[in-house]
Amino acid sequence: MADYEAKELGWDDEVEKGEGGGDFVLLPPGDYEFTVESFERARHPGGDKSPECNKAILKLRIDTQEGTTLITENLLLYDKMQWKIAQFFLCIGEKEIEGKVRMNWPAVPGAKGKATIEVTPGRDDPTKKFNHVKRYLPYEPKKFEAGKF
Repeated sequence: MADYEAKELGWDDEVEKGEGGGDFVLLPPGDYEFTVESFERARHPGGDKSPECNKAILKLRIDTQEGTTLITENLLLYDKMQWKIAQFFLCIGEKEIEGKVRMNWPAVPGAKGKATIEVTPGRDDPTKKFNHVKRYLPYEPKKFEAGKF
């Protein structure tokens, strides 16, 4: 349930730009820290390269000096994508035990990690460019130094 009182909009209502969405920021390729804004369970209908399967839709927020951007990433839950799923969970601090990582979905919303971001062309319109996670980087625990906060 939301922390605010929501008001349904009618089809013909006027809307305000307001705060929140912001402009899309195309990030230069590189390594960025992210926060998982949200996680949603869904079904992937299958395609040329993947079977019908469960999928996790992740909204990753990246804050930079140029602004904030949200990247939508899908984790397809089928055997050939285990490497990427494991990479994601290790990235947010989940533990590897005997070469395996448990998919701890309750830990995903609000989790923090780091990923290598690349810029990819749109499938339908190659002139449009999008931020995309190339790979999730290993978890780096915070290093505490005496007297520093």
